[in-house]
Amino acid sequence: MRKIILTMQISLDGIVSDVDQWMTLNDEIIKDSLEYYDTLDAIVIGGNSYPSLAEYWQNAEKSSASALERRFAKRINEIEKLVLSRSKVDLGWRNSRQLPIKDNESLVREIKALKNDNGRNISVESGVGAWQAFIQNDLFDELWMWVHPVVVAEGEKLFADVRKKFSLRLSNSKVYENGVVGLYYQKI
Repeated sequence: MRKIILTMQISLDGIVSDVDQWMTLNDEIIKDSLEYYDTLDAIVIGGNSYPSLAEYWQNAEKSSASALERRFAKRINEIEKLVLSRSKVDLGWRNSRQLPIKDNESLVREIKALKNDNGRNISVESGVGAWQAFIQNDLFDELWMWVHPVVVAEGEKLFADVRKKFSLRLSNSKVYENGVVGLYYQKI
């Protein structure tokens, strides 16, 4: 059975939106991300985040000044991308397919079918609505967050709409040179 892993950048005050305005990536984080991607068959992306991610990573594969980021871009461009959306999405990014979601029941059905398929793990990469839906519907096994040393003050919080308690166990952590802390939790 495949694991569903929620993967995100988060501020000290729990904000997960508009990360391009406050996150501080470095080669060390990108290297760990690249190693992580070698354990995956697919990533899940919300329909609202898809266009900007597609544009960025397709361009980064050829134009990034960082050789490591170009390698990561190549990997993310190759991996299967499952796009969650209630409406039709223009799938211009290679290896993308849409998972049509009408409501919570269809989300649960689609994700449980993916989880029960043969293959390697699936990472839920974005966005806020997708992460919150996976949390609210208990559709994840692990949570990997990079906590950035910044208080953003405004934006969408990851756990803003959680309605029931759940417990996590820290299975790994890492402090990066730029002050970011990687926390890897397993759901109990």
